[in-house]
Amino acid sequence: MRRSIFGYLEDEPSRRGLRLGQDSAKHEAWSEAILPADAAAATPESDTNRRPLLVFAALATALMVILGLRLFALQVLSGNQNLALADGNRIRERVARAPRGLIYDRNGVVLAQNQASYDVTVTPQLLPRTAIGRQQEYERLAGLVGRPAAEVAKSAEADCKPPATDCFDSPVAKLVIAGLPRETALLVDAAATDLPGFVLDVNPVRQYPAGNALSIILGYTGRVNAEEAAADSTYGSTDLIGKLGLEKEYESLLRGTNGGDQTEVDATGRPVKVLAERPPVPGHNLVLSVDSALQTKLSEAIAKQITAAGATRGAGVALNPKTGEVLASVSLPSFDNNLFAKGISAADYQRLANDLGQPLFDKATGGTYPSGSIIKPLVASAALQEHTITPQTSMTDVGYIDVPNENDPAAPAQRFRSYEAGGLGLVDLFGAIAKSSNVYFYSVGGGFGNIKGLGITRLAKYFNLFGLGDKTGIDLPSEARGRVPTPEWKQKALGEAWFKGDTFNTSVGQGNLLVSPLQMAVATAAVANGGNLIKPHFLKAVQDANGKVIKTVSPEIVRQGFIDPANLQVVRQAMRDVVAAPYGTACCRIEQEVPVQVAAKTGTAENGSAKNPHAWFEAFAPYNDPQIVVVVLVERAGEGAMYAAPAVRETLSWYFTQGAGAKH
Repeated sequence: MRRSIFGYLEDEPSRRGLRLGQDSAKHEAWSEAILPADAAAATPESDTNRRPLLVFAALATALMVILGLRLFALQVLSGNQNLALADGNRIRERVARAPRGLIYDRNGVVLAQNQASYDVTVTPQLLPRTAIGRQQEYERLAGLVGRPAAEVAKSAEADCKPPATDCFDSPVAKLVIAGLPRETALLVDAAATDLPGFVLDVNPVRQYPAGNALSIILGYTGRVNAEEAAADSTYGSTDLIGKLGLEKEYESLLRGTNGGDQTEVDATGRPVKVLAERPPVPGHNLVLSVDSALQTKLSEAIAKQITAAGATRGAGVALNPKTGEVLASVSLPSFDNNLFAKGISAADYQRLANDLGQPLFDKATGGTYPSGSIIKPLVASAALQEHTITPQTSMTDVGYIDVPNENDPAAPAQRFRSYEAGGLGLVDLFGAIAKSSNVYFYSVGGGFGNIKGLGITRLAKYFNLFGLGDKTGIDLPSEARGRVPTPEWKQKALGEAWFKGDTFNTSVGQGNLLVSPLQMAVATAAVANGGNLIKPHFLKAVQDANGKVIKTVSPEIVRQGFIDPANLQVVRQAMRDVVAAPYGTACCRIEQEVPVQVAAKTGTAENGSAKNPHAWFEAFAPYNDPQIVVVVLVERAGEGAMYAAPAVRETLSWYFTQGAGAKH
């Protein structure tokens, strides 16, 4: 006997009959299939215990829930990571860096070029998921590059802080080792299959053959930082970007577009086939207006005068007054931008940052200083234009003027002195510029004796027309605006009223007037070229990677016609007398050593409590057909004729005998 599935006992024959459910004629007897075959069969037992089934069902349900949650986590929450890991085991990606565009001077001399830097980057997401596995990979790489495994680990896990592990989920590559020797780089590349988390990255880094002479103009490149990467998502974390100077200004032209390839690998990491390949697109080349030989000469000439004066800093600008092309721009002391090319050390950077000479600061475009007497040609131009004076207007310079107190006529007069204690005697406009009479220009600017004076409103107006108090628009990331003081400015900035003495000081380039060497070069160019205020620029042309010119930069006139050309001719003649007339202030052998006629103006600017004044000198040549303007400043050096003029003389002498101006 055995129990049926319905809870009954049945013998074997009856069970077989029920199973068949057929009569002797083999016709179906379906009613017998649900009835007991034997009336004497045992009675039904009690209900079956269902607890085991419920337990089993609960366990099965729990297991399904756990599996479902795990599946959700793998496919949804960690889907991207796991996909990357899977692809990382199957696909290897390599970036092909775009060569950065070259930079040339106007004569085709290479100023910035590329050289290969072999770097190792890590993609945290592709590292082993266990600490032991990662350590083994660090040790393999360390053995190849000859560095401690702890150093490799520190670089690879620089952003990880225990116990956090989410840093290993990052798909963003980061730099681990920079500047490997080529032989070592080849070893790392050959071991790529054993280093799935690391990649050899070949980066074109800058090399600047000119060294210090052009560093402040060219600037340098460096690794993209977080702020720069956030501003432009097309940069990778290990890319290089222009950080200063023209490298920064023309980053979009120079950088090019990276390429790369995707290679399928087998389980052992060996390449199977190339899935995709995109060649890099090189950046554009820049041709600058700079004459590198002139740049070197001007830099050497200023450096010599800095040494002679026992000074620390200086600057100079040379430009073409007809086109606005900057031929040279010097800021001393300078620095070697090659230090930044592969990543400057902390010690070298601190040395530069703490240098009292401020080598990282562009004094030619960013420094602002009282101008001293080099402002006088602009004051003369304004006075002639406003009919405040004529070329023949004259006065006797006795070495000072006494001005009554505006608020208290009974109080003692305020005395404004000239640089010559005994005065310069009778001077007209030509003599006042040639001899640099402060007394004459006090009168022209503020009014004294028989000269009514321009007044600060008109002075400020013409200074602005000559480009002072505002940016020139030069193609650099930053430049100084300078300052043209006015009564409104003084009240707002200092909380003080404007006095006539302020106008006197402004008329001779003192007081609160501040200018940059570049601004004065642009203003002097406007005098030299007949009244066109030209926008200065470094870029001359843009080439494609094959050297084909795709863009040229044309002169841009910012303003013209604000001074009558006849009035400017008077001022130019007076500037010619500075070096040509026997009584000029800057004869300094310029006529003997420069083979063309030169017009110029000296400047000696007091600068607060400093012992020595700033030395200035501005000049243009040839006088009848100006091709070049040069402005030099030697900070806290002394007289302009003694320390700034010789630097200009040497530069012009070289330019018109050995340089591009020799044909004149």
